[in-house]
Amino acid sequence: MKSIVWFRHNLRLSDNPSLHEAARQGAVLPVALWDPSADILPDGARKWWRQESLRVMGDRLARLGAPMAFFRGAPEEILPRLARRFSIDAVRVSPGRTRTERRSDERLGRALREAGVRLLVDPDDYLVPPDCIPEGRSGPWKVFTPFWRRVRATLAPERPLPAPSRIDGVPDVTGEPLENWGWDPHAPDWAKTMRTTWVPGEGAAQDRLAAFVEKGLAGYALRRDFPGKEGSSRLSPHLAAGEISPRQIWWAVEESGAPSRDREKFLSELGWREFSAHLLHHHPDLLESPLRPEFRGYPWSGNGPGLSAWKKGLTGFPLVDAGMRELRLTGWMPNRVRMVAASLLVKNLNISWIAGLSWFADNLVDYDPASNAASWQWVAGCGADAAPFFRVMNPVLQGERYDPRGNYVRRFIPELSGVPDRIVHRPWLIRKESGPSEPMNGSAYPSPVVDLKSSRARALDNFHNLRQS
Repeated sequence: MKSIVWFRHNLRLSDNPSLHEAARQGAVLPVALWDPSADILPDGARKWWRQESLRVMGDRLARLGAPMAFFRGAPEEILPRLARRFSIDAVRVSPGRTRTERRSDERLGRALREAGVRLLVDPDDYLVPPDCIPEGRSGPWKVFTPFWRRVRATLAPERPLPAPSRIDGVPDVTGEPLENWGWDPHAPDWAKTMRTTWVPGEGAAQDRLAAFVEKGLAGYALRRDFPGKEGSSRLSPHLAAGEISPRQIWWAVEESGAPSRDREKFLSELGWREFSAHLLHHHPDLLESPLRPEFRGYPWSGNGPGLSAWKKGLTGFPLVDAGMRELRLTGWMPNRVRMVAASLLVKNLNISWIAGLSWFADNLVDYDPASNAASWQWVAGCGADAAPFFRVMNPVLQGERYDPRGNYVRRFIPELSGVPDRIVHRPWLIRKESGPSEPMNGSAYPSPVVDLKSSRARALDNFHNLRQS
């Protein structure tokens, strides 16, 4: 039996159901596709990462005997044509996740049926199928805690599948060079720091998991909130690219010797990824429309100068600015800082969560459509199980609590290198305190773009009026 394996989400050899089954049954033609007309990835950090990951995947498959072929165009046109030319019996792929991908799958299914080729949709990269509604429920989950409680009580993931030791390839298949896709940034090369920060690929993902379980998992529950410390696993970019599976992470964490509190906290973060996928499956407009319909009438101010300052890391609030600068340089931001930055944009600057969602989508190396949208709606108070709207995160207090000595903000804001610890999150005070014994480094740093107290009051008034109407 000959199969095409479309490497759509899972860029790895191990625990890859589509590749495992295809290699077991016969010859395999690995394919990577890019359809510019139906592309769900922004032209930013995730495309840079995906290109690097595809290079690694192509090299590994070639060494096993089945080189990957790269094609540009609509799957419903390319895959049936390949199937006819090389006498392919089946096309294997993981299911579409977004509305765009699902519509593409419908077209592909029709085209393959006309060509007499089977479309085999294998399990997706989740511990729980996103479409799952367990017995006793009348509809999709809307609150995380009962969702995760049910999953944790009933879930026993299967063991990860091994990587094939050899694959019989399909000869004489010619695609196009990956470089022709134009995903590598140049003029300017904004990915320069990303290249020195990250190593995409399955091998790097496995190394990072092993290092985290050995050295980083113990103490994770407390350390993860402090951006100046290495508290995160930094596995999310690898997970987003499909270089590692949630089952591989689950079993490595469960079988570690880390304290139960740390294991449970980390697994619950995997749970939020599962919950977000569940939301997107049942609410395909999650990326552009609030789940709570009353928020469709919220009086956003539009994308004024505050949005530009926020994107550039020039809001005058050090914790937010450090995070936004780290994001632009490395494609990454600690979770606590993401929440604070999002709260400032939505609650204090009164700018729609969709503007923030789009900027994060373009700049995050771990961009995942479901997780990004669900998280922004959570902060904005308009999503499922959302934070109460009156929860406005004060960036000054958050900085003083979680980066008390300013180690994190000074790493990305050199203007604050000489500001004393006691006011590093209130650098505007340097202008009042400066004297012969005080450095003036903070004088080049901008003043706050918004007054936190009055903007918080405005946000709460807007929400009150929305509820009244």
